Amino acid sequence: MANYRTKLRGYGVPEVMCNALKRKRPADQKSAKNVKKPRKAELNYLPPYPAGEDEESQEQERIQLLSEVMKRDNNKLIKDKMAKTFSHRRNKIINQSPSIEDIKARWPALFEASHIQDEFQRITMVQLDSKFMSKLDEHTPRLLKRFHSKGGSMGLQLQAILLMAPSNPSIDMSRGLVIRCLMVYLGESTDQLLKEYDDPDEDNVSQDLAAARMTIYRAKNNATEDIGIVVEGIKVLTALGTFPRACSLLIGLACALNLAYPKEIRQTLEVFQKLFLELDCSKLSPKADSFTRMHK
Repeated sequence: MANYRTKLRGYGVPEVMCNALKRKRPADQKSAKNVKKPRKAELNYLPPYPAGEDEESQEQERIQLLSEVMKRDNNKLIKDKMAKTFSHRRNKIINQSPSIEDIKARWPALFEASHIQDEFQRITMVQLDSKFMSKLDEHTPRLLKRFHSKGGSMGLQLQAILLMAPSNPSIDMSRGLVIRCLMVYLGESTDQLLKEYDDPDEDNVSQDLAAARMTIYRAKNNATEDIGIVVEGIKVLTALGTFPRACSLLIGLACALNLAYPKEIRQTLEVFQKLFLELDCSKLSPKADSFTRMHK
């Protein structure tokens, strides 16, 4: 395998070249430190530049894309240019690990729900929203059966969540309650994934979310409601409509931006990825592995 990787390096394959010692920062120049590799079953983790293209030509495409984003009714062209500059974007995100603020400034189109879904499909070859929702719905009957059968203090917490549902809940409400129960079952706090504000003071909300590493927020003001996602204290997606859709897009963002799952919600996000999206199912943390085995 060592000889095989040497040959790949000789051909300039990006996924091998990115871990060469001479390409690492001085503080990271150890073979086992800061290794860049697929961790979420990314089939196109670090793709090479298209034939006839290089970093300079792709950077010009990125600059053109910035002007196209400012125009109205231009989604098709933006979609095409986002696909064309995919390898350039991945190269910068993987190799340079820029901040969310920097990525948002350089690739503003990426921070739209439709483009996150496109990016996720380019990376994993899986349709994000449809796969997530269909698998969540498929597993819901067995999940509810397990939640209802749980006893003790956890059982009381689960019942309290399930009793929040009206007599005829919508599909999105049912999905949201199942996700909340799933977090409790995995021993994680729902407050770490979803921050809810009723008739909030905007300054207080902004201050609270500024400290959030990766979370979903729901802000209600009289007849209006905004559900969005915050990463590194920055609102990256807004007006997502429902909590389950925000959960789906949170996985998409983590993949597109090459983000590690926060420790506080890692088990839940791992189940989202590996049970609902069926990505990297063979590698599970002990708690998530126990959960999925019991679920079969």
